[in-house]
Amino acid sequence: MKIYRIFCLLISLMMLFLFVCCAQNNAEEGVLISADNVSGDFIYSIYSGNTVTITGYTGSEQILVIPDKIDTRPVTAIAANAFADQNQIKYLTIGKYVRTIGNSAFAGCEALCELELGGKIRSVGDYAFASCISLTRVEVGDSIQTLGYGVFSSCVSLCEAIIGDGVLALPDAAFSGCSSLLNVYLGDRIGTVGNEAFYQCESLLNVHFGSAVETICPRAFAYCSGLIEIELGGKIADVGEEAFFHCTQLERVSLGKSLRRVGSGAFYACIALRTLEGGEKIQHLGYSVFEETPWLSAQTEEFVTIGQGILLRYTGQGGEVRIPDGILTITDAFCNSDSLTSVVISDSVVSIGDYAFYGCPALTAVTFGKRVETIGVSAFSDCGVLTQLRLPGSLRKIGANAFKNCSALSIVSYPNSEKKFGEIVIADGNSSLTGAVISYKTS
Repeated sequence: MKIYRIFCLLISLMMLFLFVCCAQNNAEEGVLISADNVSGDFIYSIYSGNTVTITGYTGSEQILVIPDKIDTRPVTAIAANAFADQNQIKYLTIGKYVRTIGNSAFAGCEALCELELGGKIRSVGDYAFASCISLTRVEVGDSIQTLGYGVFSSCVSLCEAIIGDGVLALPDAAFSGCSSLLNVYLGDRIGTVGNEAFYQCESLLNVHFGSAVETICPRAFAYCSGLIEIELGGKIADVGEEAFFHCTQLERVSLGKSLRRVGSGAFYACIALRTLEGGEKIQHLGYSVFEETPWLSAQTEEFVTIGQGILLRYTGQGGEVRIPDGILTITDAFCNSDSLTSVVISDSVVSIGDYAFYGCPALTAVTFGKRVETIGVSAFSDCGVLTQLRLPGSLRKIGANAFKNCSALSIVSYPNSEKKFGEIVIADGNSSLTGAVISYKTS
């Protein structure tokens, strides 16, 4: 009897698990009642909410009308792949009760030429309209809250896209590979432009950011070679790594008052960039942000700075260099500096960025200021004759490979105890430092 009860309990738990999974997977439709039903050219499933999800199509209509109802039941969803690769469809009308469009639902519909998504639609899945190569215009209505990954990617004829005010974030790869895209209008609730959202949109000329955009993610506009100018105003606070990488016709960039962070390589190889405005509030700058731009090449000051005390580039003669007061962060300003022999870092400096002194073949000695807290990734890597370091007591973190291949390092002093030194977070690749003899404060 006891075994029988245990068996019944296990069966009950399994049934509960299946019920929960079913409920999660069909949150919109309810519990599946029957599948593979047929009405005309439509294949559909019925759910417990007395709703219909279209799962397939066997017709050949060029003008496709998704019905409001099938057998008195409202059509509330279009399933994944339901109309994928239906190359005869040119025009599409979606029923007024549809709330969700599944992953790849219309992917590869190569004749589809215009698309207006409105009504009660709330979500559109991953790749839902990807590779619709004849699609020229897309308008996403205010009812839609969620767009999936790569939703319009590789729509190579798409010229204009309008995203309504319901969408909160433009997804990753949303328009990636839309090589004919000219104009984009983003709704006023979009806070984030996703990774590679407009990657290789090489014809893109105009981007109208909505008033809520705060973050432009990595490579969002990489290889948008048609862009001529960009305004990063409003609430935009964060521009990700390589966000505008290789935008070869980009001539002017305005960095708004809200901008605080610019990731590594954000404007790398923008070979026409000559005018850079604003950016006074930037607090963090990655490495190689403006490399291979005419704007950077035109800077003649010995210490080129930007934002809140960020040292962007050193253009001096080298030798013994003292970092001036007022600098808070050193980016890759001295990377591959052949003539630098020693450096004294002022007490105002808090952070040594990634690749700051990478590959300085003549650098022998570094004295840190009293406030330095972090030393970035590969900051002193490949400084082969570096022999002396005076580390600060304020140091909290040393990044990966910060002192990689510093084989000559032999004299390291630290003004606190060995115990305090042990509290510093030292990432991998720093055996040249940890293996050296370090002198500590003894009293």
